[in-house]
Amino acid sequence: MWEKRMWKQVDWLLFVVMFLLQLIGLVVLASATYLSGWAKVTRQVIWMVVGVCAFVFAFRNDYHLWARWSSWIYWLNLLLLIAVMLFGHEQYGAQRWLRIGSITLQPSEFAKAALIITLASFIAEHRENLLTDFRTFARAGLHTLPSLVLVFLQPDLGTSLVLTMIWLGMMFFAGVPFRWLLTTVLAGLTLFGIGWQKGVIKDYQKQRLVAFVDPYSRANKEGYHIIQSQLAIGSGGLTGKGLFKGRMGKLGFVPAQHTDFIFTVVGEEGGFLLASTVVILFATLLWRILTIMAETENVLGGLILAGTFCFFAAHIFINIGMTLRLMPITGLPLPFFSLGGSNLLVCYFLLGVVQSIAARRKRLAFG
Repeated sequence: MWEKRMWKQVDWLLFVVMFLLQLIGLVVLASATYLSGWAKVTRQVIWMVVGVCAFVFAFRNDYHLWARWSSWIYWLNLLLLIAVMLFGHEQYGAQRWLRIGSITLQPSEFAKAALIITLASFIAEHRENLLTDFRTFARAGLHTLPSLVLVFLQPDLGTSLVLTMIWLGMMFFAGVPFRWLLTTVLAGLTLFGIGWQKGVIKDYQKQRLVAFVDPYSRANKEGYHIIQSQLAIGSGGLTGKGLFKGRMGKLGFVPAQHTDFIFTVVGEEGGFLLASTVVILFATLLWRILTIMAETENVLGGLILAGTFCFFAAHIFINIGMTLRLMPITGLPLPFFSLGGSNLLVCYFLLGVVQSIAARRKRLAFG
């Protein structure tokens, strides 16, 4: 139940950071898409309104509600991922979307939030055994495996990586022995190597990794995105060319500039100053989540915060990193910037849960 006194414990700085990121994100998206009209921005604003509603609902309700619903969330998530495999809409060589009338959903985005909620509930319930019994640790892995496999088969290597990072991060924050995590990582790398040799990893995914190491060896193919992305960001200089005045994306040199490569618009049109501001805002968002986690006494709340931190950290680092050639191209959206309603909805929902935990992180004094 919500109490007025809880407003005193809400993280207001996190509110401000979220608002500023969304404001800058909408302006940057408008600049990236205005030549094709305002339909994309309008659609993003509609999703923003839906996201704010999800934020308010998650914020005002006790976060323990999600633990009570965790079984339903787990199976609904798997059902949606299976539905994508059977009835999904294919685009860019991947089958990741469900169309319901005029609405397009990407269930793999919802899978990230579902994993955070359900895994946090599992760990909170079995935490004592988890830290001492490898079989319980293995059960936590099996809990995640169905979602991971279904997403990987779409194929969506980027989201598979995010799900893996969320799982590893939550296991680490839960206090699982490091040797178990190291064993899991080594086993995962071994399976990846076998998948590479046996053709499980698609050719275009292999070429993206090759292009990351040496983009100029495939400058007209997979390396093209990396080269043009770096040129676009570098051309912005200190202060940028000005909003709506960038040319690299609008002339077609940087593909997918309104989705995966939207940070190139930030760098080209806003220069180093705007790019640094955006990075600082994202760093502040992560810092506030960690601060709330450090002050939270409840195990379930702390684990949800750990998963949410890993979710945002993975998206931010991988998306910005791939535009700067710090990471291979994996096709992950930048929170609050990239066009896409499903990811935006998940971002708002998770931050609503974060604020719900913040409001209840300490016992309220009477008076």
